[in-house]
Amino acid sequence: MGTPGLNARVVGAHNPDPQSSSSPKKQMTLFVTITVAPENIEKFKEAHRPVWKACSEEPECLFFDVFQDQEVPGRFRFVEVWSKGREWFEKVRFERQGVTGGGRADEGQEQLTKPYYKILWEKSKPLWVDEAKMEYFEREGEGSVWSDEYLAGGRKMEKTQVVS
Repeated sequence: MGTPGLNARVVGAHNPDPQSSSSPKKQMTLFVTITVAPENIEKFKEAHRPVWKACSEEPECLFFDVFQDQEVPGRFRFVEVWSKGREWFEKVRFERQGVTGGGRADEGQEQLTKPYYKILWEKSKPLWVDEAKMEYFEREGEGSVWSDEYLAGGRKMEKTQVVS
């Protein structure tokens, strides 16, 4: 049996995406690693699923995926790509804008101050065996290669608005 063909393309500064009319903007990639006791894996997933969904629905979220370490049961890594930087992501600002004018109740809040995180931490932190590790990287774009097969099993984010 032959190897299935990959539908891959390279996108970078020297090989721009032919479908894109502008150069790519910088993107912040966040890697979050959390380890829980193996007997708490399902409780951990139950606590996190609503937040995974909520994060992926944020206009600034470009990519969200969850990985589980096959050699260390209970070790998870989340990979998140955002259209805004670390300062926006972490900044604690509790200014609330009203829902008038079609705005969301949580507009004006940066990502880590969203109400769904507070609920998550209350359920999730007691399950951790180590402190969570958060690592921030800026995506270069150069060397960005993917295969449609990588995306199998996932679903495309349907966004009415993407903020950059």
